[in-house]
Amino acid sequence: MTDTRVLLLHGYEHTRPAPHWLRWLAASLRKSRVPVQYPQLPAPGAPEPEAWADVARTELEMLAEGRGERVVVTHSLGGILWRRLAPTLDAALLPSRVLMVAPPSASRLAGPLAGFAAGDDAPAGSDGPPTLVVARERDPYRDGEVATLAHAWGAGAVELPGTGHLNPDDGHGPWASALDWVLDGDARWRLGEGARSLDA
Repeated sequence: MTDTRVLLLHGYEHTRPAPHWLRWLAASLRKSRVPVQYPQLPAPGAPEPEAWADVARTELEMLAEGRGERVVVTHSLGGILWRRLAPTLDAALLPSRVLMVAPPSASRLAGPLAGFAAGDDAPAGSDGPPTLVVARERDPYRDGEVATLAHAWGAGAVELPGTGHLNPDDGHGPWASALDWVLDGDARWRLGEGARSLDA
């Protein structure tokens, strides 16, 4: 058993579906006896930033009660939730490291998601946890390059080949690299061939 404890924050319209890599990751961590929190954020189809932030803050408080390394993994809108929430947290609630998978650009947060765009472009504080952004070369919910988005946030970046949002819609399910990263802080990040690590 590891001393790592994990919080997973999902994205828009996510109801913890069986084919999604986040659900697979939660199940894989539990099989390895790693404590994992995978909350269903309220009204995933009509999310309210403050309602999501309240749940995430409570989950972070629970995460902070344990010993050892604390890891946050986000997908899509969950990454924007993290970006909004992190600057408001006491140092005691900050995790050891963060993985942000396929975060969208603020310009794509329109309609029911417009409330999440506010403050999204603010630079990350120097006191924040080490953060890694992993995304495909092209994503229908992101403008520009992975590196540009990540560097604006003070994060490292890994670019995976192809187009998609790293979800079941683009054929993405179980993801051993994400599990490796959570457990060891390192991963080969292979989704097919051609993944590139980009300097922060």
